[in-house]
Amino acid sequence: MNTILKTIIAAGIIASFSLNATAAETAPMPSMQEHMERMKTMTPEERAKEREEMRQKMQEMTPEQRAEKRREMRESFEQMSPEERRAMHKTMREDRQRMSPEERARDHEKMREHWDKMPPEERAAMRGKMQGYGQDMSAEERAERRREMRERFDKMSPQERRKLKRDMQCDLPPTDIPGGKPNVAPAK
Repeated sequence: MNTILKTIIAAGIIASFSLNATAAETAPMPSMQEHMERMKTMTPEERAKEREEMRQKMQEMTPEQRAEKRREMRESFEQMSPEERRAMHKTMREDRQRMSPEERARDHEKMREHWDKMPPEERAAMRGKMQGYGQDMSAEERAERRREMRERFDKMSPQERRKLKRDMQCDLPPTDIPGGKPNVAPAK
């Protein structure tokens, strides 16, 4: 889920380039590096506001226009160097950590709705892609990620822990799980 959120946030940031250039029409589209530098000078509230505006603009587009924008964003993202991508992901992660719990819950709910609307084949492909990210990490990066997750888990209340475990166990409908039925115990 985290990867999906990161991808969507990255898409929003990249979309802001396209929409800003479209609005100016005469101004050239800024490079990803220029945009990242501009984003660094913004406060978290300004970045959040800009992302929200981007989401609204994307929602006003037709499905074909949105698909075209996503294609453009994906292409520009793939052209970034690994260092630029890491910096972008780091910035997005920091912004997410600064969000209030209500904002995080709202984003989680949007992502959940998006995930539920996906066809099973697309979900399976996305799951494979997310697992690939974990396998591509170095041992140090995986250890750091586990440490971060453990710290986050330790800070949770018992109710939040139960909800997290229940969500993780009940995340997939039975038809999506390869090899049969899920091993889901009811949460207490």
